Amino acid sequence: MGVVSIIGAVLLFLGVILVFLVIIFTVLKHLQRNYYPNWKFLDYVSVGYLEHLYKKYIKRE
Repeated sequence: MGVVSIIGAVLLFLGVILVFLVIIFTVLKHLQRNYYPNWKFLDYVSVGYLEHLYKKYIKRE
């Protein structure tokens, strides 16, 4: 039972981290769209992939 609870805790931790990352990137995208339209959105991250994830999971059109 100890191994199962450890695996569950790790999965819960990873889920919480992913939720916080989605919230952070959503806020950054909102700031970029409304206040800094010419800002290069996080140059060190692939912008195309971020846009794809944003459209797929957050903004369902």
